[in-house]
Amino acid sequence: MPGERTASLSAPKWVVLGAWLLGALSFLGPREGGLLGFGRTIFWVLVVVHAIECLVFLPRLRRAPGSLASHLRQTFLFGILHVREIPASPDAGGGAAGV
Repeated sequence: MPGERTASLSAPKWVVLGAWLLGALSFLGPREGGLLGFGRTIFWVLVVVHAIECLVFLPRLRRAPGSLASHLRQTFLFGILHVREIPASPDAGGGAAGV
């Protein structure tokens, strides 16, 4: 998209994307099976944890330059890995300080 960074993803972000992919693909198989159940668990854990991170870091995401929607999307996908890339503003009062 115009105006977004086109830098390549870091290794930890590739790992998170792999976890999302494993989780999403696990819904394509039968309801039973060890690896499929594990994949579905990973998927729902990622959904819950990253949704909480979006709420916790919302004040910081609002202060960040750029699109709030883009920051929310990136935070939902990558969690703290994205939030750490956002420069901390001098008046950082919300969210987790020093993250």
